[in-house]
Amino acid sequence: MSHKDVYAQFELYFPDYAGDKTEIWFPNGRNSIRIRQTNKQEFIFTFHGEADWKFETIKSFFRK
Repeated sequence: MSHKDVYAQFELYFPDYAGDKTEIWFPNGRNSIRIRQTNKQEFIFTFHGEADWKFETIKSFFRK
């Protein structure tokens, strides 16, 4: 899946975090993007399918 497709899924699943609240997003690996919001909070969204996705903070992502 392209990163652009992953962001489209992010917009679908989390409309309150997308759109004009997103400052920038960029690839973070396979099926994963990093999102920086206008308030400078950053998140990772990983999407493998309708029943297999994660939306987490940067700290949570790197804690693994």
